[in-house]
Amino acid sequence: MAITASAERENTIVPVTPGRHGPRRWRRFSSYAFARSLQDVPIVMAELEPAASALPLAFRQTPSGWEVVALLGLSPATRGLFVTASGTWRGTYVPSALRAYPFVADDSGADGKATLMIDEASGLITDDPADEPFFEGTAQPSEALAQVIAFFQTRAASRHETLRAAGALAEAGLLTRWTPSHGMSEADASGYWSVDQAALGAVPENELAKLWQAGALRLAQSQLVSLHHLGWIARCAAAGAATPKAQIAYPQPMDPSGDIASFLSALSEAQAADLDQRS
Repeated sequence: MAITASAERENTIVPVTPGRHGPRRWRRFSSYAFARSLQDVPIVMAELEPAASALPLAFRQTPSGWEVVALLGLSPATRGLFVTASGTWRGTYVPSALRAYPFVADDSGADGKATLMIDEASGLITDDPADEPFFEGTAQPSEALAQVIAFFQTRAASRHETLRAAGALAEAGLLTRWTPSHGMSEADASGYWSVDQAALGAVPENELAKLWQAGALRLAQSQLVSLHHLGWIARCAAAGAATPKAQIAYPQPMDPSGDIASFLSALSEAQAADLDQRS
């Protein structure tokens, strides 16, 4: 799943279908409060450098392969550091998986195809005629929904590149279990992996070309550089920047007069920027 939520939240994330959402509507989010409960969020190659410049990155093994995630906290107690009390994003880069909320993509299927999902507990599914319809007619996605689907399709293509690059690092024996940083326990670090810098420096010259072609060297260097953000997160946590659980609130419905075009423009601009970085 593009966004890993708590078990309670996962129960509310369902596929978008004409049968369930045909007559209903949706509106864009106005707060990143939904991200306060997240420990990490997947990152793809198209956004690698801007993500690494703003967030610590780690590797995690999944049924689909090795994925790259951006850490949003060092432990459950420090989640929410990147979201202010008013719901704005505190970091300098917003991971692409968070940009289209309440929509997410489930790419865990055996066929490798992504299924468009939506968080029904988001408060953003409505029956207000002023909001955006899911479908036109009986089963045709509306223009707005089609653009959301296209956004996730573009991201899915980059995800395959990410799995390939991260898999190449793992196959070459260049990943090592995450060493708990300040503010993390062994349990907090469990499941995360990092590039083994010593092993990377000892890669035989004849193997470097293969790693380069897979995007693995670019990924390795970005991940190592991103680790410098761990100190910032630890300092913020120590200063009490994380939002107490009692203050956590999911996004409230927007003013019906809000223009959905701005949401779609943001998706288009983000997608274009990601593609420019790859060219």
